[in-house]
Amino acid sequence: MKLTARTVGGENVRRQLAKLGQSPRRALDLLAEDVESYVEREAGKHSKSGALFASIGKRRTGPTGWIVGHDTQRAKHALFVHWGTKPHLIVPTKKKALRWVNGNGFRFSKRSRHPGNKADPWFVRAASQAPLMFQRHVEAIIRQRGA
Repeated sequence: MKLTARTVGGENVRRQLAKLGQSPRRALDLLAEDVESYVEREAGKHSKSGALFASIGKRRTGPTGWIVGHDTQRAKHALFVHWGTKPHLIVPTKKKALRWVNGNGFRFSKRSRHPGNKADPWFVRAASQAPLMFQRHVEAIIRQRGA
């Protein structure tokens, strides 16, 4: 059995891309800003200390690429908040007991049962919205150019 593939509308796509020029690159830059803002807004809902929000940033990965993510050195808990956790036992690793602030003093325990966290995958939501965001930026750039 022989399989063949045929591109339909390829010439039209090439004409549209020629009209765009450097527009896709500009649209990607705008998209990176939009995704970063979206992630900051969504992750900011979980912020107590501000570390999760402050850990978000974007960086270039080449002439047209961007990475938006968390600096896990600033917020080691980012992945646990994003993906959630199952209930688990927390035990001390370097000391004999756990310690936390309770009112004006401290509480101590040999172990603690953490109930887990519900996942809030803001990066997954941002990634699912990115193609539509990109399309809107390209269309806006084309409108501005009068193409």
